[in-house]
Amino acid sequence: MKMTIDVTKYRRRRKKENMSKAFHFQLQKWTGKTIKQIIRNLSGPILKTRSAQLRRSITGRTFKGKLIEAIIGSGIFGRKPVKYARIHEKGGKIKAKKKFLTIPLPGVKGRAANFPDAFIIKSKKGNLLIVEKKGKSGFKPLFALKKEVDIPARHWLSQSIKEMKPDLLRSLKPVEILKIMKQGLG
Repeated sequence: MKMTIDVTKYRRRRKKENMSKAFHFQLQKWTGKTIKQIIRNLSGPILKTRSAQLRRSITGRTFKGKLIEAIIGSGIFGRKPVKYARIHEKGGKIKAKKKFLTIPLPGVKGRAANFPDAFIIKSKKGNLLIVEKKGKSGFKPLFALKKEVDIPARHWLSQSIKEMKPDLLRSLKPVEILKIMKQGLG
C-alpha cells in the first residue's frame, strides 16, 4: 500500500523545505501507528493468524523527495515476505501443485508430514481425509484433502489503513503542520 503527498505546489523554497519536513514527520508518525494497528488486527478481528510469520513480516518506510511517500506491507525493506499475504488480502483460488492440498482441521497444528502413522480414508460424504488411529476402532481426522480451495478476501492491510486514514488526514491539516514547523520537529 502506498501513500503520496505532493509538496511541489508551495512557492517559497524555505517554507517549502520546512513544510516538506513537517509533512514527512507526520507521515512517519502515522506509518508507525498504522503498522501497529495492522499487527493488532492480524492478531484479532480481521485475520486470526495461526503463526506470527505474517505479523513479523509487516514493515513500512517513508521517503522524502519531490513527493513524500509511505510504503507499508509484507516483506518490505529487508523483511522476509510471506507468500500468503496477498491471497489473504485480495482473496482467490488456490490449486494443488501436485495431487491435493492438505487443509488442517480445527485443533491440528503442523503439516501432514508430521504425522507419519496417518493414512487416507474416504468419509461417508465422499471427502478424502488424513486420519490417525485412536483406540481400537476410532479415528482422529487431521487434514482434509482438496484439489482447490477458495480463500475469501480478508483485507487485513487495506482495512487497517482505512481505519487509520482519518488520523493521517487530521495530522496533515494546516494547523497541525504549522505546529510541527514551529516546534522544529520536521
